Amino acid sequence: MPTVRLNLLLMLMVVLSGSVALLLSAGFILHQSDQSSRARTEMAAQVAKQQLELQLYRIDNQFEFLKHFPDFHLWQKSTNHVGLCVTYLNRDIEVLRSLCLGDVTEERWPDWFDSLYLSLFSPAQPVRLDVGYKGQVQGLVEVSSSEVVEVGRAWNTLSNLMELACVIVLTLCILLYIALHWVLRPVRITQACLRQMVQDDLSVRVPAFPITEWQETGVAINGLAENLQATLEERKALALKLVNLQEEERRYLCRELHDELGQSLAGLSAVASAMSTEALHTDPQLSEPADQITRISRHMMDLVKGLLLRLRPADLDQLGLAESLRGLVREWNNKHQAISWKLSLQGEPDQLAASVAVNLLRIVQECLTNISRHSGASEAEVTLVCGSGPGSAVSLLIRDNGQGLSTEFVDRPGHGLLGIRERVSALGGELNMTNAPGDGLSVHIELPPFSEGKLA
Repeated sequence: MPTVRLNLLLMLMVVLSGSVALLLSAGFILHQSDQSSRARTEMAAQVAKQQLELQLYRIDNQFEFLKHFPDFHLWQKSTNHVGLCVTYLNRDIEVLRSLCLGDVTEERWPDWFDSLYLSLFSPAQPVRLDVGYKGQVQGLVEVSSSEVVEVGRAWNTLSNLMELACVIVLTLCILLYIALHWVLRPVRITQACLRQMVQDDLSVRVPAFPITEWQETGVAINGLAENLQATLEERKALALKLVNLQEEERRYLCRELHDELGQSLAGLSAVASAMSTEALHTDPQLSEPADQITRISRHMMDLVKGLLLRLRPADLDQLGLAESLRGLVREWNNKHQAISWKLSLQGEPDQLAASVAVNLLRIVQECLTNISRHSGASEAEVTLVCGSGPGSAVSLLIRDNGQGLSTEFVDRPGHGLLGIRERVSALGGELNMTNAPGDGLSVHIELPPFSEGKLA
């Protein structure tokens, strides 16, 4: 669905409302002009009737100065009768005299207005009144208006008022645009803050606004951001705690397997070896079962060693993160010779906190597993950059030249990616995956500076 900006929508509504108001005003003005024309014509007819009746009275009383009837001399002198025609008819409806006062105007108007006005109104419709004397009708007086004059007068009135109305509407639109720009400024600021919040910057806050509604909206958004930030911090702390508990549990299992099961298997292997040696002198038939017990014991010890390595690499506690990563890469080079595994270490990885070190090792293990299973790559590189102190920032980059991952694969939980995100989030870091199908996958992790105490 297409969208439109709020200020533009409001301006369009104002322009549309103004246009409708102008049309309605124009119709009202034309109607008033027609009513005024009708009233003027009726008034002129009344004046002509009164003057003619007065003339009849003078004739009846034999006033010498009145030489002919009807006399429109006085009616002609009135400036209010310009554009009107007066006609006197006797009782037989014969025209005795007719007079028109100026039906020419200098006004110019469009042809469409002439057609529109004449289609809506009838300005030339005459007004006819009886002229009586001594209770008898002596004749008729008829007054009509000139179409040209009335259309010109209507156009002049309409154009003058429309010019004023257009100036007023334009001024209102400009003032309204300025007002909307000021009123909607909090919306733009709030949108910018929300975009930052969407990008995981929950520290941003909406500033105070002088408008009550925007102020209440900003307070609500800030409260929501604070609650969400607190929830995320609690979630990160809980995730880190769970990761640390998991590592402690793995360490405990490794110690138990090494001390109990490892020693038992070593003892079993020694007993089986002694039995095999004794059987060579006393009972050769027992030599083969004793050798089988020795082989099974050694196989079980190899399995336990692999399990201990997966649970908790011994090199991490004894030799540090750098040597653990080197051993891990050497192991993968031996097991998966179709891929060239490379390792680049910068800084002092062994100075990192234990919680950070073990999580980095787990992330590298998971990424290498995904590369060997899904990428189809021939080369893979692990680059770790860290500072020289326990409070230094850490950067980890793992990339390959494989076929990359599909969007569904990246977004779908599983394949260790969810675990990687959880570990990075627990450490307060950022995970960026640059996926180019056919050109490999790059996993870039940035961890902020922190101390061992913070991770405890």
